Amino acid sequence: MTNEIQESLSKSEKNYERLKKTNSRFILISLTASVIATLLAGVTAFSGPVAGAGPTAWKWTCGIVAMFTATATVFTGLHKQLTVSERLAKSIECTGKLKSLAFSLKLEDCNKDEIAKEYRRILEVYSEYIV
Repeated sequence: MTNEIQESLSKSEKNYERLKKTNSRFILISLTASVIATLLAGVTAFSGPVAGAGPTAWKWTCGIVAMFTATATVFTGLHKQLTVSERLAKSIECTGKLKSLAFSLKLEDCNKDEIAKEYRRILEVYSEYIV
């Protein structure tokens, strides 16, 4: 049973790291794109188009702002639609519970039946984070 718990813990930790990177990446991209779009729109409102002069420059500037705004919107939507934050929280829970079990197994007076029951519950609830 010790090997199974350690293997599940290893898989859960890898899943947690992957989700943490994905979560950070989505947030960083949407924030950066949003900030750039806002700054570019503000500079344009204050001093005119950034990409030259005349109607063509306004079109280019508005198009660039729209591109950054769309990027921010897409990554915010993906982050929400893929429930990255919620899955990250569950992955943290799973990893914590498995670490607790691994620690309990090291104790001399551990109840192996209780640990086996808890491990089964973890497999039922968090199977997607261990597979």
